[in-house]
Amino acid sequence: MPNVISVVSGKGGVGKTTFAINLAAALNEFGHNNLLIDADVSNPNMLLMLQIPHVPLTLQDVIRDKVDIEHAIRVHHTGLRIVPTSHAFDNKLDLSKLGEAIETLPETIILDSPPGIDDANIRSILDLSDRVIVVTNPEIPAVTAAAKIIKLAKNLKKTNIGVVLNRIRDDQFELIKDEVEIMCETPIIGTIPEDPAVRRAGFDTLPVVHHSPLAPSTVQYMRLAARLLGKEYSPPKYLSIKRLLAKVRK
Repeated sequence: MPNVISVVSGKGGVGKTTFAINLAAALNEFGHNNLLIDADVSNPNMLLMLQIPHVPLTLQDVIRDKVDIEHAIRVHHTGLRIVPTSHAFDNKLDLSKLGEAIETLPETIILDSPPGIDDANIRSILDLSDRVIVVTNPEIPAVTAAAKIIKLAKNLKKTNIGVVLNRIRDDQFELIKDEVEIMCETPIIGTIPEDPAVRRAGFDTLPVVHHSPLAPSTVQYMRLAARLLGKEYSPPKYLSIKRLLAKVRK
């Protein structure tokens, strides 16, 4: 069985899929092969976000028709390898057989899961996981929901769990890292700032990691990927100069 990373969230709208795409892109930048699977069968949008045309085979074909998963892999022009899910509404796809489909794959698997916890597929995804990354925003409703899915993962005997705080702003009404760790009883392994570059990259249907290599969000994605791989990472030296110039212009 390959190394499986599940990307989950207690609620929708926290940027989970954007995170999963950019994590895969950052791992690629370190030369670490991975396969991104859109396992959000109730509301898949990875195809739209990356503008991947003409998909003859999807995760539905793999699960239902026992098509070899390698035949369903699409390669994005950035190098991302993806198993997409059909846009057709399909909340009845049973992912309990997903483990059989991926068991012979050699690379790291990143599963972009459905949001929430009231879904049998979430349990199937968590059961497969070697590492669980819980994406949340530093706001009380999102963190409360994150704490619930963390509890579910722990009930399933998962121990390698980390929280990523996404879309952090300089906002006095946001929770701080220490408060989130206390509420979730789980360490924060990464922080991604609110960054206009992410929106610009999304408009161009690209991961921000590839679209804007010097963006603050890209730096944090690269730091997290390095941490997961046990590698060193230093941001480009001229990044600090760029930030200094931005402050002077203000």
